[in-house]
Amino acid sequence: MSDRLTEGELADRSDTSPEQVRKLVELGILEPDGGTFARRDVMRVRVVAHLDGMGIQADALATALASGHLSLGYLESAGRRHPRSDRTFAEVAEEIGVPFASLERLYVAFGLPRPGPDERVREEDLEAVRILPVLIGAGVEESQWLRMARVWGDNARRVAHYLPHYFHTTVEELFRRRGLRDNAAYEAAIREVGLRIGRSGEDLLGWLFRRHSEVSMTEHQFEHVETALEDAGVRQRPPRGLEAVVFADLSGYTRLTEESGDEAAAEVSLTLAQLANEIAARHHGTVVKLLGDGVYLHFRDPGDAVRASLEIVESAPSRGLPPAHVGVNAGPMLYDEGDYFGRTVNVAARIGSQAEAGQVYVGEALAGNVPEEAFRLREVGEFELRGIATPVRIYEAVRSDPG
Repeated sequence: MSDRLTEGELADRSDTSPEQVRKLVELGILEPDGGTFARRDVMRVRVVAHLDGMGIQADALATALASGHLSLGYLESAGRRHPRSDRTFAEVAEEIGVPFASLERLYVAFGLPRPGPDERVREEDLEAVRILPVLIGAGVEESQWLRMARVWGDNARRVAHYLPHYFHTTVEELFRRRGLRDNAAYEAAIREVGLRIGRSGEDLLGWLFRRHSEVSMTEHQFEHVETALEDAGVRQRPPRGLEAVVFADLSGYTRLTEESGDEAAAEVSLTLAQLANEIAARHHGTVVKLLGDGVYLHFRDPGDAVRASLEIVESAPSRGLPPAHVGVNAGPMLYDEGDYFGRTVNVAARIGSQAEAGQVYVGEALAGNVPEEAFRLREVGEFELRGIATPVRIYEAVRSDPG
């Protein structure tokens, strides 16, 4: 098979017309050799069509190319797509035994473009959509598998959107500082970093998922072992105690943003996230959500929650952070889609808003129910909290006196 394409072959493979191919040749965007084209020109034609759809016309591209300000080399990867199968979404839905509407809702929940019934399915999608009949066959209701799809989609999208931003603001910036123009810096960054890294982003995501899954799955399996031992009359399962949530916020973050700018504020947010992850790991907790100027954590042991909170307010200044204030509460809560819900969570957030810089305030559920190891609780008083029907008694956690 020849490595070169005729004008007609190029037009066919890039979903355009021979007339458009000739126009791109006239503009200098395509450079045939002996009347034939390189296979990479398929990607170039697709990129030009995509940019045209976004309002950037081929004439403008040609001018920027001729001036040396633009290179389509780095854009050609955007024209690469996994091949389409010979089956439509409607045909695949019938093949796997689910309504097309269910398949459509799965894609929307994943955050992907809504498929049309006559649209051909990508080859790489065929294996992924086979999870649907398995879940449905097991009796999982639609609302439940859609919830799962949203969690996967939301988190994968956040990572995918962040990586180009990171590459632009961090990696490419190193080359721009060397005096390269924007496009030249991008190409250099791809050549010297991107190509050498390869698909490490996908590999890293898979590796991290496996590592986190080991911890979560081990905990889940341990719970099943406990249940089995209890059912067999071998060992009584210990009652599950109170769980706790922590809301830690930085004081003066808004003023910092106004005085020092968004970049400084972003650096503070990153430092806070690193600090929270380190402390949570030491005290058997998990970071549920990062909130810019704050962080939301979960602990199975309320005592761990208090000890971690004290460490956060004590460590913040030494990490160059504004003073932190923390709210802790314990009690029942619902877990779904990677988050915790309920009154316990709401009260913790409201308690935190009452604390001043350097203070850790906790709810009354902890008082008398948690061994005060390395800390003690002193009553602050009853507070009317926004959105909470009845007053809440709040205590301040402080370090126990040495000795």
